[in-house]
Amino acid sequence: MLPTIIHRAPSRRRGDFDFDRLFNGLLDLDRSSRSVAAADLYETEEGYGLELELPGFTEAEIDVTVDRGVLTISGARSEEEEEKSRTYHVRERRNERFTRSFSLPASIRSEDVHAHLDAGVLTVELPKSPEAKPHRVAVGATK
Repeated sequence: MLPTIIHRAPSRRRGDFDFDRLFNGLLDLDRSSRSVAAADLYETEEGYGLELELPGFTEAEIDVTVDRGVLTISGARSEEEEEKSRTYHVRERRNERFTRSFSLPASIRSEDVHAHLDAGVLTVELPKSPEAKPHRVAVGATK
């Protein structure tokens, strides 16, 4: 038989309050509590890029929308059927849902937003409009 591993929080007396847990939740400092969709947002001369970690998700399970200046990425997947011929000692895979929303600058061409999933990382390309891209201004002589 496999050993059973039990994770327990340190015991507290009734009435004690866990301030660390409260503030980590409010400020999102405890990354271990975030199950999916950790994000990196970056800017280039051509536009913005967003990369989200979505291990185990397929393209069909992810929805990307742009509506009124907000990029929303959501996903849902169901756990695999439990096999009756197995005795599970630990069962951590489960139904999983997430939603992340990001406000976009007005300079984004929303009709040209593209997304692709590769090796569990969703990359969303958000191109800038031509007016928002850096350009050189010629300096002329005063008349």
